[in-house]
Amino acid sequence: MSKGAQIAVGAVLVALLLGWYGYTNLQGEGAFQYYQSLNEFLTESRNLEGRSLRVHGYVANDSIHRDLKAKNVRFVVQNDPPHAGITNERTLEVLFLGLETPDMFKDGAEVVIEGRIQNQPSSTLFLADNLMAKCPSKFEAQAQEGGPDAGVPL
Repeated sequence: MSKGAQIAVGAVLVALLLGWYGYTNLQGEGAFQYYQSLNEFLTESRNLEGRSLRVHGYVANDSIHRDLKAKNVRFVVQNDPPHAGITNERTLEVLFLGLETPDMFKDGAEVVIEGRIQNQPSSTLFLADNLMAKCPSKFEAQAQEGGPDAGVPL
């Protein structure tokens, strides 16, 4: 077999492997899963039961309840931060299936929850397998307050 034919066969083989890898990872619940805001999620929640989901929101004030015997944490997520002064009428009750929460998890924390929903007759319960609390940026606070680096672009 000539050198050119060997290169062509190798290139076709690499292209087929990359195509197969991309196809298997982009099907259904692949590796690429973006989160929805709470408002987006709540408009579609009745159609999403049984699917793996990722939702972004903020922990409502005074909503965190840890059950040490059952080894879970219940809390409520709302679309806007509690300190923004916006009334959040639409909230989501979350049951995190574990006790180990991130250090940044507290009232008002920005969170991304992963799991599935369980529709109940009067409400929707989100069963979270994974909980991520986003770290607030100290640079945003400095820019708003006119701190020493307020004029420096990031």
